[in-house]
Amino acid sequence: MTLASFFLGTVIASVFGCAFHFWHGGGFKWLVFFNLLSWLGFWLGHIVGNLTRVRFLILGPINFGPAIIGTVVILFLGFWLSMFNQENRPK
Repeated sequence: MTLASFFLGTVIASVFGCAFHFWHGGGFKWLVFFNLLSWLGFWLGHIVGNLTRVRFLILGPINFGPAIIGTVVILFLGFWLSMFNQENRPK
């Protein structure tokens, strides 16, 4: 993997993070949080796709299909987990 493909993957993941922030809303803290989650999900999806040899939507050296699935899953999972409120938990 080249440095250029790493930057391209990070930019694509950032677009997903910003789109999720646009859909959900929130302040700067949420924008940074969603972008970090999307970067993590993108590269984890890419790595898992390479390890399991699941290859679709190849974009140069980037395994784009599993990376996008990883981004979406991690974004929604992270958003859902961030909404946990400790005041309403059972005692």
